Amino acid sequence: MGVRKSILVRIRLGFLVIVILAVGILVRIFDLQVVEGDKWSKAAEEYGLKFMKVEATRGNILSDDGSLMAVSLPFYQIAIDPSIPTDELFNESLDTVSYLLSDYFEDKTAEEYAAELREARASGRRYKLLSKQLVKYHHKKMMEEWPLFKEGKWRGGVLFEKVDKRFLPFGSLGRRMIGFTRMDSSNIVRGVGLERSFNNKLAGVSGDALYQRIAGGEWKPVDNDLEVKTESGVDVQTTIDIHYQEIATNVLDKHVRKHRANYGVAIVMEVETGEIKAMVNLSRSDNGDYIEDYNYAIGAQGTTEPGSTFKLVSFMALLEETNISINDTVNTHDGKFEFYEDCVMKDPVYYGYGKIPVKSVFEKSSNIGTSRLVFLHFMEKPERYINYLKKFGLGEPLGFQMMGEGKPYFNEPGDPNWSGCSLPWVSIGYEVKVSPLQLLSFYNAVANNGKMIAPIIVKKVTKGSKVLENYNAKVINEKICSDRTLGILQGLLEGVIERGTAKDIRTDQYKIAGKTGTTHKVKNGTYVDNYYASFAGYFPADNPKYSIMVAIDDPKNGAHYGGSVAAPVFREIADELYVRGVEKTLPDTLVNDGVFPMIQAGYYKDLQKLADNFNVKNVPLNTTEWVRAQTTGDTVLWSNNTVKEEQVPDVRGMTLKDALFILENQGLKVRPRGNGRVQRQSLSPGTKIRKGGVIYISLG
Repeated sequence: MGVRKSILVRIRLGFLVIVILAVGILVRIFDLQVVEGDKWSKAAEEYGLKFMKVEATRGNILSDDGSLMAVSLPFYQIAIDPSIPTDELFNESLDTVSYLLSDYFEDKTAEEYAAELREARASGRRYKLLSKQLVKYHHKKMMEEWPLFKEGKWRGGVLFEKVDKRFLPFGSLGRRMIGFTRMDSSNIVRGVGLERSFNNKLAGVSGDALYQRIAGGEWKPVDNDLEVKTESGVDVQTTIDIHYQEIATNVLDKHVRKHRANYGVAIVMEVETGEIKAMVNLSRSDNGDYIEDYNYAIGAQGTTEPGSTFKLVSFMALLEETNISINDTVNTHDGKFEFYEDCVMKDPVYYGYGKIPVKSVFEKSSNIGTSRLVFLHFMEKPERYINYLKKFGLGEPLGFQMMGEGKPYFNEPGDPNWSGCSLPWVSIGYEVKVSPLQLLSFYNAVANNGKMIAPIIVKKVTKGSKVLENYNAKVINEKICSDRTLGILQGLLEGVIERGTAKDIRTDQYKIAGKTGTTHKVKNGTYVDNYYASFAGYFPADNPKYSIMVAIDDPKNGAHYGGSVAAPVFREIADELYVRGVEKTLPDTLVNDGVFPMIQAGYYKDLQKLADNFNVKNVPLNTTEWVRAQTTGDTVLWSNNTVKEEQVPDVRGMTLKDALFILENQGLKVRPRGNGRVQRQSLSPGTKIRKGGVIYISLG
C-alpha cells in the first residue's frame, strides 16, 4: 500500500471514529434529557439540586434631566461555608468575627454567634446563613476587611449573595406613575405604571444557576460551569421634570385636602412637544390621607363624564359646520329649557341668563345656550356631530406609552341608549366619557395652532451614554380645524378668564386660556349631590408653553364648581412654572462700581452703620426705611427704595434677611436660592401682588 493511500485510510478511519463518538454523545444527551429526564430530575430533587432563575439587575427610570426616579440598589445576604477555613484560621478569627457580627446586626450576642459557627463546623454543614438582614454595598466593602471575611470564599468560605432592591429616591413623588412589577403564581409579569409598561426594556435578561437545598429550606448557590450569566436592563428616560412634578403634587395635595375630595388629578404637558412634564394622581385612603394609588389621569378609573370642559369640542363642531358669529344671540330663557318631556336642561344660575351673545354662552358656560345651538344645527343630522368628535381625535385612545389607557366613549345614534335627549346632553359633556389626558390632548391642540399630537412620557432608552431608542410625539391630526375656528376658540378660552367662570384666576403677569367644567354625577341612574370639578387650559395664552388639566372628584366643604375648585389649582401650578421660566430672562441686578460695591440695597440704618464702620463716605438723599445705594467717586448716595402696598417691591441687592422681611410683609411666599445678596427676582418690581403668591429670588 502506498504512503498516500495509507494516510487517506487513517484519516478516513479517524473521521469515522469522531462521527461515531459525536453520534453517541448526541444519543446519550437525548437519552438523558428525554428518555431518562424524569429519572434524573427526581434524582436531582433527592440531592436537593435545582436550576433556578437569577434575575438581572433592573434598569433605572430617569427624569428628563437624568435624575434617578427608580433605581435598583445592591444589597447582600451573608453566608459562610464553615468547613472551608483551616483550623488555625477558623479558631484565630472566631472571637473577633463573632463580636463584629453581633455589633453589626445586633440580633445575637457574640457568644451566640461563636457557638453557632462552632456547631455548624463540627456538624459538617456546608452553608450557614449568618443573618437574614441584608447588607448595603458600602457595608459589604467594610466587612471584606474583617478577619476571615478578607480571605474570600475560597479560603475563608464567606459568601456575599447579591439581592437587588428597588428604591425611589424621591419617595412617594409620582409613585403610581412609576408603578411596580411582580410575578404572579403563573409566572406572568403583572404590574402598573412605567415599570410594567417598559418592563421588556428595564428587566434585562435573566440567567440560570444551579442551587442546592440545605437544612432549613434555604437554597445555596453551587459553583459550576453551567451558570447562564444575566444581562442587565437598560435605562428609561422620561419627560418628567421632577421639580414640576413636586410643584403639581404639593399644590394638588393642598386642594384635595381642603375640599376633602375623593381624588384629584393634575397633568402638565409641553404644548409643542407633547412631553408630559408632570402627572399627579392623589386619592383618599381609608385613613383620610392622600396617596398615589390609581392612575386616574389615563386609566379607566379616571374615564368619566367631563361636563363643561367638553363644550370646547361642541363649539369647534359648530364653528366648522356653520357660519355663526360669536356676536349672534341665543335665548337661554330663565335658567330652564325643555327639549322634550322629561328632557329638561338647566343652567348653573337658577334665574337664567336670558338672551346673550354666543361668546357669553361659552364664557358663562351656559348649558342651555350650548345645547340649543348644537340641537338647532345638528338635530336632523346627529351623526354629523358625532363624526366631528371622531375627527377631533376623541373617538379612540391616544396610544399612550403607558399601559392601561381608558377607551373614550360617547353615546351615538344607533346605540341602545340613544334618545332625543342624547344630542343636547352629549354637547355639554354628558353621556360622554374621556380621561383627563385625552381631554388635555384636545386642548393642547388648540394651543398648538390646531396640531394634535399624542402625548409622550418616555423620550429615550439608554445604556450608559449610548442612546438605544428615541421617542417623539406622534401627530394624530395635523390640523383639527380651520384657522378661523381656531382663532375664535382661542379668543373664547381667554374670555373665560377675563370675564367668565374663571375670572378669579386672572393675573396681570401672563395670559391664561381655559375652560371650567362641573359635572353632576350619576349613581344608579339618578343625579346625586356629588360633583366632578375640572379645568383645562394653557398659558401664556399669547405664546403657549404648557397646557394643564386639573380634575377633582367629589369636592366637599361647600364648593363644587370647576371655577372655584379646579381652576385655582391650575393657577397656582401655572404661577410656579411661569416664574421658573421668567426668572431666567430677568436682568441681573445692578451692582454699583465703586469703593464699596457690597452696599447695594437694604434697611437704611443698618447700611449707614456699616458704611460708617468702614469709613465710607455716605450722603442721604432721603432717609426712608428702605434705600438703594448709588456711588459717585468715593461716596455712597442713599436713594429711596419705596415699598408700596399691594405692589411687588424691588429687593435686588438686599440681604436675604431684608428681602424676606419686605416680601413676606407684602403677603408673598418666598422661595430663595443661593447665598449672598439678591441677584434676581421672579416677579417684576411694581407689579400688582396676588396675596399668597410665590416669588423666587436668586442670591449670589
